Amino acid sequence: MRNSSPSRRSVLIAATAGAASLALGACSGQTSTNNKGDHVLRLSTRQAPASFAIGAYGGGEIMIQTSIFDTILAFNMNGEIVPNLAKKFQYNADRTTLTLTIRDDAKFSNGKAVDAQAVVDNLMVGMKGQTTAGFAGLKAIKATDKYTVVITLSEPNASLVPSLAGVGGFVAAPTTIGTKTEATRPVGSGPYTLNPTKTQIGDKYVLDKVKGHWRADAYPFDRIEISVIPDITAAVNGLQSGQLDHAVGMSADQSKTLKGQFVTGVDKPTTWGNIWIADRKGQLVPALGDVRVRRAINMALDRSAVEKLAPGQRHGSDQIYSARGGAYLPQLKGHYPHNVKAARELMAEAGYADGFSVTMPSTIASTDVEPFLTQSLADIGITVKWQTVSLQNIVATLSSKKYALFYFPSTYSGSDALDTASALSVVFNPFGTSTPEATKLLNAANASGERNAFAELNRYFIEEAWFAPVSSDTFHWAHTTPVDYTPPALWGYSVLPWSVAKS
Repeated sequence: MRNSSPSRRSVLIAATAGAASLALGACSGQTSTNNKGDHVLRLSTRQAPASFAIGAYGGGEIMIQTSIFDTILAFNMNGEIVPNLAKKFQYNADRTTLTLTIRDDAKFSNGKAVDAQAVVDNLMVGMKGQTTAGFAGLKAIKATDKYTVVITLSEPNASLVPSLAGVGGFVAAPTTIGTKTEATRPVGSGPYTLNPTKTQIGDKYVLDKVKGHWRADAYPFDRIEISVIPDITAAVNGLQSGQLDHAVGMSADQSKTLKGQFVTGVDKPTTWGNIWIADRKGQLVPALGDVRVRRAINMALDRSAVEKLAPGQRHGSDQIYSARGGAYLPQLKGHYPHNVKAARELMAEAGYADGFSVTMPSTIASTDVEPFLTQSLADIGITVKWQTVSLQNIVATLSSKKYALFYFPSTYSGSDALDTASALSVVFNPFGTSTPEATKLLNAANASGERNAFAELNRYFIEEAWFAPVSSDTFHWAHTTPVDYTPPALWGYSVLPWSVAKS
């Protein structure tokens, strides 16, 4: 089974997004007009971009990058993949050749035209970076004429197209790639440019609108200021003081205190928490190699009680896929009902009537659910020892094969294919579990092209208890009347959810 590296976005955003519903700020902003009558939107992000260099994305929201760079393809507000820098994209019959038709009216902020070779130059660098899941099986990338790019795969990979709508699709001016300044002075063809004199890297990012951008009408703000504010309390204080106009990521209780004074609401589900049963072959903890034990773990979880951990934000979930996607199987909801007695019987059948012990990593993303998980697993005889680890090196930690079982949140990518690639990556599948059945289903899904392509693979994951999902999470938001906000399908993807309120 292919074991690709996931986008660091899915890991690093999850590292903080899993806790954001309780402790971290997401995005906030205010719209105002300056003495020129320009519309200004002030937002905040909880994490500064690690780098603007192609292939060096370091996690967090990508709304700054998608403002500066035109992605090759894009996710619209409903999470659907649509044309963008590539005005047309089409696979051949066996889905091993993807042809991109690049629009001829796009320009980089340095005045140079965007063409097929520029796209190829970026893809060649991006495929070697940290966001490689979408490029698995890639054989060749060529510009066949000035505005046509042909990507050839050795086998179908359904992650490719959605990758081109995200981090894997960033396109910078080729002359800046590999330079000393590309990390902090990006040159893209997006609807905004980074103002170098007003921007303070790591603290505040000021974006100026490109008046002649081919999609300028979709971006109503003349300037966007994005400050790094990692704490939701600070964002709420900014909202209440009039310095900010929109905050996302507050608790349900915080939202209640703001209701009436501000417009309030709830985002669509953005992240999900999961017990990753990594050691499914039982190399480190033999018990986990028995499907009966993995099923018992699922049955030990009272997912209806998860809501109490963060009322109005955390909701019980028993599948790793978003309920809005084609892989989700509503008929299998509740496949593992909470039943401690039946779970203990499964443990006994597997030879573990007396249970066993396991060490799990403790991070800011797990601390609030640790008591719930500890008690749930103790109910069926599994003793958990929590070991504090740093989020700074979390990718290496989870990939190390040190932990047979661990809890960690992930972010819905908007694509069943990308979510699958992430779940099977070295981070979340460090022991490289593979079975002929799963490989056959994965290959069929990659070659399908249908919306429900990954549904049968999801069925296999559920029946074999490859995972023990716990919850899906939503974020509360509030804003003042000068700004309108439409909850998007993908959280933190772009600045498109914000608009100037109608008078």
